[in-house]
Amino acid sequence: MKYDILTDTDFIRAVKDKNEENMNAAFGSFMEQVVALSDCHEGKAATYAAFAYAEIELKKAIGSLKSGRELAEESIEFIHEMQQMVKGMPATEIKQPQTTSSLNWTGDIVNLVELMYGLQEMQCLNDGKLTMEELGNRIFPLFGLKPKIYSRIYIDIKQRATKNGNRTYFLSKMRNMLEERIDQDIHISLRRK
Repeated sequence: MKYDILTDTDFIRAVKDKNEENMNAAFGSFMEQVVALSDCHEGKAATYAAFAYAEIELKKAIGSLKSGRELAEESIEFIHEMQQMVKGMPATEIKQPQTTSSLNWTGDIVNLVELMYGLQEMQCLNDGKLTMEELGNRIFPLFGLKPKIYSRIYIDIKQRATKNGNRTYFLSKMRNMLEERIDQDIHISLRRK
């Protein structure tokens, strides 16, 4: 987040320009931006810094104001109150930053769900103590996907016709391809000797 996100607003520009008409027009929008920023979606420290910087800039500009001073003072007071609220906000109330993943799942969704169930059965993540919903809600966003109803996809996996006595096509194919790669790497390394 840019530390000057609040100072780059119509309201603060109007304060700096000493334009009371524009200050009145932009005040409501500015307050909405302050409230929206208080959810800390960019992190608590960044939000606190943006509030502090806006307060400093307003205090500098307010000294030369003849009209509209009350509105500027009210905004400073509001920013200060929101700053205090954010400062005391427990971590559980802070929204996590939304990130876009650079990983994209390019296989079928059913294969990802099959992999998730395999990881769950092997208790590889959190000793297997996550529910499938919790696991999926963490894994799917890693690949830029929206969480699904995993149990429905699992039902499809269970109802697959067995090929060679195997319903886990993806995991079996992955195992076979990895075995082939290992064999090829071993063969190549033996030829070098």
